[in-house]
Amino acid sequence: MITPVRVLSSGGPMRVELARWRGKLVVVKQLQGSSPALANRLGREAAVVTHLEHEHIVPLLAVQDTSLIYAYCPGVNLSEALQEGPIGVANSLRFVRDVLSALTYAHAHDVIHLDIKPSNILINGEKALLTDFGFAKDLALAAITQQGMSLGTPNYMAPEQFSGERRDPRSDLYAVGAVLYHMLTGAPPYERDIFRFLTGDRSVRLGPLPEAVAPLQVFISTALEYEPEARFASAAEMHGALSSIYIDDLFF
Repeated sequence: MITPVRVLSSGGPMRVELARWRGKLVVVKQLQGSSPALANRLGREAAVVTHLEHEHIVPLLAVQDTSLIYAYCPGVNLSEALQEGPIGVANSLRFVRDVLSALTYAHAHDVIHLDIKPSNILINGEKALLTDFGFAKDLALAAITQQGMSLGTPNYMAPEQFSGERRDPRSDLYAVGAVLYHMLTGAPPYERDIFRFLTGDRSVRLGPLPEAVAPLQVFISTALEYEPEARFASAAEMHGALSSIYIDDLFF
Protein backbone atom coordinates (compact mmCIF):
# COMPACT_ATOMS: atom_id res chain seq x y z
CA MET A 1 0.00 0.00 0.00
CA ILE A 2 1.24 3.48 -0.91
CA THR A 3 0.74 6.15 1.76
CA PRO A 4 1.32 9.73 0.50
CA VAL A 5 3.55 11.97 2.63
CA ARG A 6 3.67 15.15 0.55
CA VAL A 7 3.41 16.33 -3.04
CA LEU A 8 6.77 17.12 -4.63
CA SER A 9 5.37 18.44 -7.92
CA SER A 10 2.00 18.48 -9.65
CA GLY A 11 2.08 21.40 -12.08
CA GLY A 12 2.43 19.34 -15.26
CA PRO A 13 0.93 16.14 -16.60
CA MET A 14 2.80 14.07 -14.01
CA ARG A 15 2.19 14.13 -10.27
CA VAL A 16 5.21 13.28 -8.12
CA GLU A 17 4.79 12.46 -4.43
CA LEU A 18 6.97 11.48 -1.52
CA ALA A 19 5.27 8.46 0.02
CA ARG A 20 5.72 5.45 2.26
CA TRP A 21 5.70 2.00 0.71
CA ARG A 22 6.65 -1.25 2.40
CA GLY A 23 8.02 0.61 5.40
CA LYS A 24 10.31 3.04 3.57
CA LEU A 25 10.20 6.41 1.88
CA VAL A 26 9.80 6.31 -1.90
CA VAL A 27 8.99 8.69 -4.74
CA VAL A 28 5.82 7.90 -6.68
CA LYS A 29 5.36 9.22 -10.19
CA GLN A 30 1.89 9.00 -11.72
CA LEU A 31 0.00 10.36 -14.66
CA GLN A 32 -2.59 13.09 -14.17
CA GLY A 33 -5.38 12.90 -16.73
CA SER A 34 -5.92 10.37 -19.49
CA SER A 35 -3.55 11.30 -22.31
CA PRO A 36 -2.69 8.18 -24.37
CA ALA A 37 0.62 9.76 -25.46
CA LEU A 38 1.68 10.46 -21.87
CA ALA A 39 0.51 7.03 -20.76
CA ASN A 40 2.77 5.57 -23.46
CA ARG A 41 5.63 7.75 -22.24
CA LEU A 42 5.17 6.51 -18.66
CA GLY A 43 5.00 2.93 -19.85
CA ARG A 44 8.13 3.43 -21.93
CA GLU A 45 9.94 4.90 -18.93
CA ALA A 46 9.03 1.82 -16.88
CA ALA A 47 10.17 -0.54 -19.63
CA VAL A 48 13.51 1.25 -19.94
CA VAL A 49 14.43 1.83 -16.29
CA THR A 50 13.37 -1.64 -15.09
CA HIS A 51 16.49 -3.06 -16.73
CA LEU A 52 18.95 -0.40 -15.53
CA GLU A 53 20.89 -0.96 -12.30
CA HIS A 54 23.69 1.50 -11.67
CA GLU A 55 24.91 3.48 -8.67
CA HIS A 56 24.31 6.78 -10.50
CA ILE A 57 20.82 6.00 -11.81
CA VAL A 58 17.82 6.36 -9.47
CA PRO A 59 16.41 2.82 -9.22
CA LEU A 60 12.84 1.93 -10.12
CA LEU A 61 11.45 -0.30 -7.36
CA ALA A 62 8.05 -1.24 -8.73
CA VAL A 63 5.25 -0.44 -11.17
CA GLN A 64 1.68 -0.33 -9.89
CA ASP A 65 -1.10 0.42 -12.37
CA THR A 66 -0.23 3.88 -13.71
CA SER A 67 2.34 4.66 -11.00
CA LEU A 68 6.11 4.25 -10.98
CA ILE A 69 7.69 3.76 -7.56
CA TYR A 70 11.27 5.03 -7.34
CA ALA A 71 13.79 4.86 -4.53
CA TYR A 72 13.88 8.06 -2.47
CA CYS A 73 17.23 9.85 -2.76
CA PRO A 74 17.39 12.76 -0.28
CA GLY A 75 18.96 15.94 -1.57
CA VAL A 76 18.15 18.50 -4.26
CA ASN A 77 18.10 18.43 -8.01
CA LEU A 78 20.82 20.31 -9.83
CA SER A 79 18.36 22.90 -11.12
CA GLU A 80 17.60 23.93 -7.54
CA ALA A 81 21.30 24.07 -6.68
CA LEU A 82 21.96 26.32 -9.69
CA GLN A 83 19.47 28.91 -8.45
CA GLU A 84 22.26 30.14 -6.18
CA GLY A 85 24.64 30.61 -9.10
CA PRO A 86 27.60 28.70 -10.54
CA ILE A 87 28.81 25.57 -8.76
CA GLY A 88 32.43 25.10 -7.73
CA VAL A 89 34.66 23.38 -10.26
CA ALA A 90 35.40 20.36 -8.06
CA ASN A 91 31.73 19.55 -7.54
CA SER A 92 30.87 20.36 -11.16
CA LEU A 93 33.38 17.87 -12.51
CA ARG A 94 32.49 15.28 -9.89
CA PHE A 95 28.82 15.47 -10.87
CA VAL A 96 29.67 15.28 -14.58
CA ARG A 97 31.80 12.19 -14.01
CA ASP A 98 28.90 10.55 -12.17
CA VAL A 99 26.49 11.34 -15.01
CA LEU A 100 28.96 10.12 -17.62
CA SER A 101 29.42 6.93 -15.63
CA ALA A 102 25.65 6.39 -15.70
CA LEU A 103 25.54 7.13 -19.44
CA THR A 104 28.42 4.77 -20.20
CA TYR A 105 26.35 2.03 -18.57
CA ALA A 106 23.04 3.07 -20.19
CA HIS A 107 24.54 3.40 -23.68
CA ALA A 108 26.14 -0.04 -23.32
CA HIS A 109 22.59 -1.31 -22.76
CA ASP A 110 21.33 0.52 -25.89
CA VAL A 111 19.50 3.20 -23.88
CA ILE A 112 19.87 6.89 -24.80
CA HIS A 113 18.49 9.30 -22.19
CA LEU A 114 17.69 12.27 -24.49
CA ASP A 115 16.68 14.64 -21.70
CA ILE A 116 19.84 15.34 -19.72
CA LYS A 117 19.26 18.63 -17.91
CA PRO A 118 19.78 20.02 -14.39
CA SER A 119 16.30 19.10 -13.13
CA ASN A 120 16.94 15.45 -14.09
CA ILE A 121 20.15 15.22 -12.07
CA LEU A 122 19.75 14.62 -8.33
CA ILE A 123 22.48 15.71 -5.94
CA ASN A 124 22.82 13.45 -2.91
CA GLY A 125 25.75 14.78 -0.87
CA GLU A 126 28.77 14.59 -3.19
CA LYS A 127 27.05 12.11 -5.50
CA ALA A 128 24.95 12.78 -8.61
CA LEU A 129 22.22 10.46 -9.85
CA LEU A 130 20.45 10.50 -13.19
CA THR A 131 16.66 10.28 -13.24
CA ASP A 132 13.61 10.69 -15.52
CA PHE A 133 14.03 8.41 -18.51
CA GLY A 134 10.62 9.47 -19.83
CA PHE A 135 12.07 10.64 -23.17
CA ALA A 136 14.64 7.85 -23.36
CA LYS A 137 15.24 5.86 -26.50
CA ASP A 138 15.71 2.12 -26.00
CA LEU A 139 17.02 0.86 -29.32
CA ALA A 140 15.51 -2.55 -28.55
CA LEU A 141 11.97 -1.16 -28.23
CA ALA A 142 9.58 0.08 -30.92
CA ALA A 143 9.33 3.83 -31.36
CA ILE A 144 6.39 5.68 -29.84
CA THR A 145 7.13 9.17 -31.18
CA GLN A 146 6.30 10.52 -34.59
CA GLN A 147 9.04 11.01 -37.17
CA GLY A 148 10.57 14.46 -36.88
CA MET A 149 9.25 15.13 -33.37
CA SER A 150 11.86 16.85 -31.16
CA LEU A 151 11.52 15.89 -27.52
CA GLY A 152 13.71 17.39 -24.81
CA THR A 153 14.71 20.80 -23.47
CA PRO A 154 16.19 23.22 -26.07
CA ASN A 155 18.90 24.69 -23.82
CA TYR A 156 20.44 21.23 -23.42
CA MET A 157 19.28 19.58 -26.66
CA ALA A 158 21.71 18.58 -29.39
CA PRO A 159 21.01 20.03 -32.88
CA GLU A 160 20.33 16.62 -34.44
CA GLN A 161 17.83 15.82 -31.67
CA PHE A 162 16.14 19.17 -32.28
CA SER A 163 15.77 18.09 -35.90
CA GLY A 164 14.08 14.85 -34.86
CA GLU A 165 17.01 12.40 -34.81
CA ARG A 166 16.82 10.29 -31.63
CA ARG A 167 19.19 7.37 -32.25
CA ASP A 168 22.62 8.88 -31.54
CA PRO A 169 24.13 8.46 -28.03
CA ARG A 170 26.32 11.49 -28.72
CA SER A 171 23.20 13.64 -28.26
CA ASP A 172 23.52 12.84 -24.55
CA LEU A 173 27.16 13.94 -24.57
CA TYR A 174 26.16 17.33 -25.99
CA ALA A 175 23.64 17.69 -23.15
CA VAL A 176 26.27 16.83 -20.53
CA GLY A 177 28.53 19.52 -21.99
CA ALA A 178 25.66 22.02 -21.81
CA VAL A 179 24.97 21.13 -18.18
CA LEU A 180 28.66 21.49 -17.28
CA TYR A 181 28.78 24.88 -19.01
CA HIS A 182 25.74 25.96 -16.95
CA MET A 183 27.34 24.78 -13.71
CA LEU A 184 30.53 26.73 -14.38
CA THR A 185 29.01 29.96 -15.73
CA GLY A 186 25.57 30.14 -14.11
CA ALA A 187 23.70 30.05 -17.45
CA PRO A 188 23.15 27.47 -20.22
CA PRO A 189 25.11 27.83 -23.48
CA TYR A 190 23.93 30.22 -26.19
CA GLU A 191 21.03 31.48 -23.98
CA ARG A 192 18.76 33.68 -26.15
CA ASP A 193 20.55 32.55 -29.32
CA ILE A 194 19.90 28.86 -28.71
CA PHE A 195 17.30 28.48 -31.49
CA ARG A 196 19.59 30.19 -33.99
CA PHE A 197 22.32 27.71 -33.11
CA LEU A 198 20.00 24.68 -33.19
CA THR A 199 18.70 25.62 -36.63
CA GLY A 200 22.19 25.84 -38.11
CA ASP A 201 23.36 29.44 -37.70
CA ARG A 202 27.12 28.88 -37.42
CA SER A 203 27.74 32.55 -36.63
CA VAL A 204 26.51 31.93 -33.07
CA ARG A 205 29.52 31.64 -30.78
CA LEU A 206 29.83 29.94 -27.41
CA GLY A 207 30.62 32.42 -24.66
CA PRO A 208 34.03 31.95 -22.99
CA LEU A 209 34.35 30.28 -19.62
CA PRO A 210 35.53 32.21 -16.57
CA GLU A 211 39.32 32.45 -16.50
CA ALA A 212 39.58 30.17 -13.47
CA VAL A 213 38.16 27.25 -15.46
CA ALA A 214 39.59 28.15 -18.87
CA PRO A 215 41.37 24.75 -19.14
CA LEU A 216 37.90 23.23 -19.63
CA GLN A 217 37.12 25.35 -22.72
CA VAL A 218 38.33 22.77 -25.27
CA PHE A 219 36.59 19.94 -23.39
CA ILE A 220 33.24 21.77 -23.36
CA SER A 221 33.61 23.06 -26.92
CA THR A 222 34.19 19.48 -28.10
CA ALA A 223 31.09 18.26 -26.27
CA LEU A 224 29.03 21.08 -27.80
CA GLU A 225 30.12 20.64 -31.40
CA TYR A 226 27.24 21.04 -33.86
CA GLU A 227 28.03 17.80 -35.70
CA PRO A 228 27.92 14.62 -33.59
CA GLU A 229 31.00 13.27 -35.40
CA ALA A 230 33.10 16.14 -33.98
CA ARG A 231 32.17 15.38 -30.35
CA PHE A 232 33.61 12.74 -28.08
CA ALA A 233 32.95 9.32 -29.56
CA SER A 234 31.41 7.90 -26.39
CA ALA A 235 30.54 8.66 -22.77
CA ALA A 236 33.53 6.54 -21.73
CA GLU A 237 35.88 8.63 -23.88
CA MET A 238 34.41 11.87 -22.53
CA HIS A 239 34.78 10.55 -18.97
CA GLY A 240 38.40 9.66 -19.62
CA ALA A 241 39.17 13.06 -21.13
CA LEU A 242 38.59 14.69 -17.74
CA SER A 243 41.63 12.89 -16.35
CA SER A 244 43.96 15.06 -18.45
CA ILE A 245 42.56 18.38 -17.22
CA TYR A 246 44.49 20.36 -14.59
CA ILE A 247 42.78 23.14 -12.62
CA ASP A 248 43.98 24.80 -9.42
CA ASP A 249 46.16 21.86 -8.34
CA LEU A 250 43.28 19.42 -8.85
CA PHE A 251 43.35 16.55 -11.28
CA PHE A 252 40.09 14.93 -12.35
